[in-house]
Amino acid sequence: MRTLRSTAPSPRAPWWRRQPVLILAALLGLSVAGCDIGGGSSDRAAPRGVETSTPAQLGPAEKLADAAAKTNKGVITVVMRAPGLITNTRMDPAGRKATMSIVLAVTEDNILRAEVIQIDTDLYLRMPDLPGASKKWMRSDVADLPAGSPFRVLRESDHTGAADLANCVVSAERKGGHDFLGMLDLTRSRIVSRSVLDELGPMAGAVPFSARTSPRGDLFEIAIDVPSVLPTHGKITYSYSRLDGVDAERPADSEVTELPGSLVDRFEV
Repeated sequence: MRTLRSTAPSPRAPWWRRQPVLILAALLGLSVAGCDIGGGSSDRAAPRGVETSTPAQLGPAEKLADAAAKTNKGVITVVMRAPGLITNTRMDPAGRKATMSIVLAVTEDNILRAEVIQIDTDLYLRMPDLPGASKKWMRSDVADLPAGSPFRVLRESDHTGAADLANCVVSAERKGGHDFLGMLDLTRSRIVSRSVLDELGPMAGAVPFSARTSPRGDLFEIAIDVPSVLPTHGKITYSYSRLDGVDAERPADSEVTELPGSLVDRFEV
């Protein structure tokens, strides 16, 4: 993966540059679940059910919901790109395994990387660039993590976050066979953190987006045009692709230590 370059953070720099000690764990949620930045409260709107109509009868918003449901089926890769940040998550829900890589450019000379492996309920995390963290793989049982912890890579449902994003669609129109434009109401999301919504303020209710579906009917890409409402922030793009399997193996015992609770507590969840 290429090294990312960025300028030094400004007072209004994106959240992931203003909180370099917190972002890596938060990003475990963000890259998998649309806009999952540190978890959300349970009083948000639940995702709408997918219509049972045939695809030819679906309107643009319903078509995107149908595509999100298809995207959550089978082995899939989700790549999230934002200024100075790339995450790559590969998930096999049926096989109960996933991998994730994160590269974050806090500044031009401060690059943070993280790797995650989840097999069944075993989670392994390695953050070699984070001061104070072990250079080994740090293991935890997923059941021992807080319910809203962003360290949980595989969710029981909507593991890609696509359905949550589809639930945020308040308007959509088709621009050609597979292209869509519209508006998102991010306050509908169950997984967008309160701090992000507070930063967007009233603008969180109308954030432009574009999307593209694949010929098979699932999502290919969705881009959230944050700069159009908040110029100090960059666009966030999610790309979805299929793969044959996930190459995930447990690290050797000699390379593993336990994930300390004190380290988990350093991150926003």
